[in-house]
Amino acid sequence: MSLGIETVDDAPTDLLTGECRFSAAGLAPRRLLSCAADARWHTRWTVARSAGRVVGAVTSHRPRTTRFVNGPYDLAAMAASLGGAVPDDPRRWVFVGGCRELAAGVVTAAALPDHEAAEVRGALAHHVFTEAESAGDYPAALYVPDAEVGAFTARLAGRVTTRELGAAAELVLTGTSEEEHLAALRPSERERYRRDRRRFAALGYAAACVPAQDVLAEAAPLVCAVKARHGVADHPRLCEYRLREWVATLGAENCHASVVRDGDGRLVAVYFLALHGRTVEGYEIGLVEPLEGREFAYLQAMIHGPVEFAFSRGARRIDLGLDSSTVKQRRGAVITSTWAVSPA
Repeated sequence: MSLGIETVDDAPTDLLTGECRFSAAGLAPRRLLSCAADARWHTRWTVARSAGRVVGAVTSHRPRTTRFVNGPYDLAAMAASLGGAVPDDPRRWVFVGGCRELAAGVVTAAALPDHEAAEVRGALAHHVFTEAESAGDYPAALYVPDAEVGAFTARLAGRVTTRELGAAAELVLTGTSEEEHLAALRPSERERYRRDRRRFAALGYAAACVPAQDVLAEAAPLVCAVKARHGVADHPRLCEYRLREWVATLGAENCHASVVRDGDGRLVAVYFLALHGRTVEGYEIGLVEPLEGREFAYLQAMIHGPVEFAFSRGARRIDLGLDSSTVKQRRGAVITSTWAVSPA
């Protein structure tokens, strides 16, 4: 496969109008385009073409100021475990393949066979890392999924180091219905699943999947409450703004919410979901604090509601994101790693 690669300031039109393959909703071309519009970042696009058509692209993002406040992406805080010497000045950091939503990767044309898509990923990653290092900058790709890290580093052997950043959970659906999926689980997983549903039913709460845009304002305080529980400060108005941007960039038809309401109709749990291809991907989760039956409302919103929704839309996998790995694994999820790729 003959590839021509160049780095440009604007997203290629072909990428925005054609069918693409990407590992996370945060890497959808229009989602990346919204990141490029963020004044805090200088974003560039490295584009691969073959026979005159775009076959892949990867973004690179450089902070514009010396003040950097973004814990999951703070290279200075990670410096001891990353390769090479991380510059003190964040303006010399280059985030390859994404700078938010804990996802990094390469967008490829949907029509490419797997081996050619892997070749494109490797060529683009090699080009961006080489370009950044030649300019005296420090390139790093954070939260690269297991499925992509091999191709991502294939042409960078000996030049980069990889370090596990976290555990990601994926639920692969079996059969054509929730009951068939349940029957295929291991006995211990099946019993937990049934117990969850019994305990949730006993609470008298109602569950549904609804268009995300219908509950944004109502859900934002719940999302902030979960973040506060984990020591992360957020404001409902800012949270609602981010959620509205998420819906606008991915399309309202692709953004949904698994919701739980109490007997008075009050929203008590919510998990936002993006549908892309045959994948349902979790985004933000929110819960009322305190909440009677919190555990089972949480499990309904995060696992059982999305499973029912996925089958209704013909999806075959659910990306349950990072953290809470044990809870997810005990209900049938497969746990994989996400990786940091940085100079050796």
